[in-house]
Amino acid sequence: MNKDLIKQIIESSISEIEFEYQFTKGLILTEDDLKVIIFHKLSSRCPDLILPKQTEDRFITASMLHTELSWYDENGKLTIKPDITILEPEHLSILHKNDEELKLPSKACSFGSSAILMELKFIKNEKGIRKTTISGALKNDIDKIKRLFLRLERQGSYNDVFCYFIVFNKTDKKCSEFERFLEETNRDGLGKYKMIYATGNVEFNG
Repeated sequence: MNKDLIKQIIESSISEIEFEYQFTKGLILTEDDLKVIIFHKLSSRCPDLILPKQTEDRFITASMLHTELSWYDENGKLTIKPDITILEPEHLSILHKNDEELKLPSKACSFGSSAILMELKFIKNEKGIRKTTISGALKNDIDKIKRLFLRLERQGSYNDVFCYFIVFNKTDKKCSEFERFLEETNRDGLGKYKMIYATGNVEFNG
């Protein structure tokens, strides 16, 4: 996996989607819309992400790009579920766990090595991003991924996973605290995670 190239494609794709959203303001109505649009954009710009590649299982292939794929938390539970995961099929198995003839977890697959994750947030209310948005949904996503990183670090694979926190705001309204939060998040996450902000610039009358 050429992570640097894929990260460039992700970031330029988000910029393109933001431009398209500002032109077609009804493009994104739900968070699921955003997820589908990003998936389609990435697969269109980088077809290699959805081309079949050999897995750990003989004669079985898989793609790199997936949604709602569960990861184990620090308690061994499948509670961490990024919206989008890009993984390396060569380290994926749908038949066994960790190269052994063991029962698969409930997610019905086992994978490891490098990955790029995406956590999405669509802020659709007309007041935009408020203090409660930061202290609630946004911080919860960051804390969740930090828990995943902590578990991976204990396994020696911390630097193999990178996460994007992608925030689309229907309006461009945001509390003064958000700019500081965005800056601090990207400073603290250097090399581990990054937050990207985008807006549809929708204006409500009255």
